[in-house]
Amino acid sequence: MAAERAPAMDTLLLVFARAPRRGRVKTRLVPELGEDTALDVHQRLLDRTLREAAAFAGRARLMLDDHDDRLAAHAREIGLEVGLQHGGGLGERMNAALRDGLQEAPRVLLVGSDCPVLDQTYLALAMDGLDNARVVLGASEDGGYVLIGGSDASVWHDGRFEGVRLGTDYAMADTLVALNDVAPVTVLPPLWDVDIPEDVTRARNLGVLP
Repeated sequence: MAAERAPAMDTLLLVFARAPRRGRVKTRLVPELGEDTALDVHQRLLDRTLREAAAFAGRARLMLDDHDDRLAAHAREIGLEVGLQHGGGLGERMNAALRDGLQEAPRVLLVGSDCPVLDQTYLALAMDGLDNARVVLGASEDGGYVLIGGSDASVWHDGRFEGVRLGTDYAMADTLVALNDVAPVTVLPPLWDVDIPEDVTRARNLGVLP
């Protein structure tokens, strides 16, 4: 039994999340659903992701884009570490988190907070993916990705995400180009995340959002 759990124990899981601020989260939902609903969706997805992170067998850390004492306290209550993202754009912040995390643990997985179907099985797949590659990507159906991980700090040098159009349908393709010198990269089967009103409907129909 201990042998099966060892891979998770040497892995640091990072959850990248925006602090819950009305009008600043899930902005693509706002025109149709309004700021209050967008904030509620964000908070429910984040709560679910944090519960999944708390169930992870290894270390797990909430990485916020801004200070939020209430959320930080909740995260600590359920067993998570708490940190702040550092850097300019999202790519720079992800790069720094992966590089710094690999100074603390042999493997690092970084996930967002808006994938309602991310689970322990998928995290285990990601860890397995690092057995034969220095980088793993968890694809999303919209052309982006819900997870990125690594096992070699030297991969995450400054500028690694330069030219990557994060937050667009080209994010995965651009990232694979940016990681061309690191090949092979393990790409996991696609999941989906909640970005637009149709995604909210899908999540409600599946019972993962009320």
